[in-house]
Amino acid sequence: MLDPFDRSLRAFLPKAKPLLDNNTLAFNQSAFRIANVTQSSLRCYYQTIIRYDGDRGVRMNNTIPLELPATLPYDFYQVTCRNSSEAIIYKNLFSNISPTSVHRDNPVEEESPQHLSVILFAIDSASRSSAIRRLPKTMDILRNLQAYDFKGHTKVGENTFPNIIPLLTGLNVSELHLPRRQYMDKIPFLWNNYSKNGYTTFYAEDTPTWDTFNFNKRGFQIPPTDHYMRPYQLALWNVQKMDYPYISNYCYNGMSRHSLQINYLKQFLDLYKRKRRFALSLINVLCHNTEKNLQFGDDDLRDFVQWMDNEGHLKNTVFIIFGDHGNRISGIRRTPIGYLEDRMPLLQMIIPEQLKARHATVHESLLVNTNRLTTHFDLHQTIVDVLKQSFSEPSIAYREGKVRGISLFKTIPLARTCRDACIPDTYCVCDQTIEEPTSHALAKTMSETGVQMLNHIMFSEDRCAKLTFHKTTSVRRYLRTFQETGIIQTAVSLFRNADVLDRYIVQFQTIPGFGIFEATIGVYLDGGIRVEGDIDRVNKYGNQSACIQDGALLRAYCYCVKKHRVN
Repeated sequence: MLDPFDRSLRAFLPKAKPLLDNNTLAFNQSAFRIANVTQSSLRCYYQTIIRYDGDRGVRMNNTIPLELPATLPYDFYQVTCRNSSEAIIYKNLFSNISPTSVHRDNPVEEESPQHLSVILFAIDSASRSSAIRRLPKTMDILRNLQAYDFKGHTKVGENTFPNIIPLLTGLNVSELHLPRRQYMDKIPFLWNNYSKNGYTTFYAEDTPTWDTFNFNKRGFQIPPTDHYMRPYQLALWNVQKMDYPYISNYCYNGMSRHSLQINYLKQFLDLYKRKRRFALSLINVLCHNTEKNLQFGDDDLRDFVQWMDNEGHLKNTVFIIFGDHGNRISGIRRTPIGYLEDRMPLLQMIIPEQLKARHATVHESLLVNTNRLTTHFDLHQTIVDVLKQSFSEPSIAYREGKVRGISLFKTIPLARTCRDACIPDTYCVCDQTIEEPTSHALAKTMSETGVQMLNHIMFSEDRCAKLTFHKTTSVRRYLRTFQETGIIQTAVSLFRNADVLDRYIVQFQTIPGFGIFEATIGVYLDGGIRVEGDIDRVNKYGNQSACIQDGALLRAYCYCVKKHRVN
């Protein structure tokens, strides 16, 4: 059977140039005929979207008459059209990649087999398992493109911020020494290193109230990258609240929110084609609250990856699609498997064929590492190596004399432990557990210890109700001996402290609010019972903590008392 798209034909099948430039605004003549409206009866104008007060807000500029077709030299604007009766018949927000809106100290240079672009495509709360379940078409195209599928990738923090920071900086959040409610501009982000080396930069998220650097934080005083989508998303958020209060947050004017962001990324990739590019696109809206909605992005994600390949964007590009962590607040999360999935985010990587040909050890190491214990610290070091072209001698990062991250271009040791990989004990997935009865007296005692810790954290906060133990929902005990496990544990030593008798993972429910929490509890030889690390909230809390405006932990724990309740 003949293949109409055989590789031998590709040189003879160029794509026709569009009749209009992709960023050109023009009337839909078919819509005119359907609506029985004439172009001459319409008056259109546009307003640019202006960022003000750092990341906090946007405003619309004065209206300017618009004659179509037209190309506007702005990244974001709103177009409104009125008929002869002054009734609004069309209103829409547009995103665009305009090079004239960028002011750089150095020019954007050409990409090449040596100077590779880096495209990071993140999906909030997407574990590897949830991607297999909900993104089968996307996983298929990644497999066809020979993506490396990292099966042992493990998170190093609870939510998005403490996982993205290691990826973009190689540091833990505590090492940033951020004052409370401080701006993020002084953080040493990787995109700054790339920009200094002739790369154009891009950063986008789709939910301004949850954005990684704005949730309980102040964000950026100046745009962190050449093209920064937050002004558009803020304008969209404001428009939806005013004009479409009853429409789903997943959509705007007939398009899904994630598709709008993918289109913005495609515009960026097209405008800077064959230029050095560094991009981070983080999709929040798809499955932050529930895994099942991830399936609604499968066709769009599959089409985007296929488009990148068809358009030649993968030729000199390292493309990485990943999750920051797995789902943290769904029903699945409260199962033993969900506990592990939360800790094991998606990570797949495509590298150029020419890189494999020039550096066979890179390909060999990546293959081996798909079955090794990896973290966002390792991914950071990999992206550093791309910039430094350290393919023959991949790097290892050290912090205070200890290995912090190993480039994925270098073979990671088989015997690597969670401690070696800087994975906190709480998030280590290398130890086995066994289910224990929730009816035992110890289960209640451990749960009550967790409740006491929650109340201690909220002790000085009069807006929050005192929590009371309701019931224990799950208890799992870590196996610690050769007799119990049948294997010698090499991945982590949860029992480094000789005084610890046993450690447990305990889930318990509190009232008021019926919050479900999970804690790692240590039972000591002296009879003491203590919480190890942070306590995680593993079910949705909605507006229960709406009276708390800052403090991620407090928002997860607090049930606002009636006088402070926000409806």
